[in-house]
Amino acid sequence: MDINWEEEKLRIEKEALERHAKLSALFKENRFLFELERKRMINDFINSVEDEKRKKDLMKIQADWDRKMKGAGSSHNRLVLAQTFFWEHVLNVWQPSIKKLSSLLKS
Repeated sequence: MDINWEEEKLRIEKEALERHAKLSALFKENRFLFELERKRMINDFINSVEDEKRKKDLMKIQADWDRKMKGAGSSHNRLVLAQTFFWEHVLNVWQPSIKKLSSLLKS
């Protein structure tokens, strides 16, 4: 493996862990500021997308996610909802796509 790739991987991991530690502390100390930072990070990512259709799709998905999470009521319910959304996506999107690709490869 290329040494530069290993160094880059370690740098990225270190930055991610530092970002996580800051967000975790913010979440514990000031929920309001945490939410502002979370929203800023999401908006920065969405705004970095150049394709306008994809950008609109991401905004719609995020608005839908926020709407669903707002009604959760508790942190435990938010976790349960997130898990449910994930497994619904696996079953309704990933699994059919994998099956389709598998059948295409077999034929």
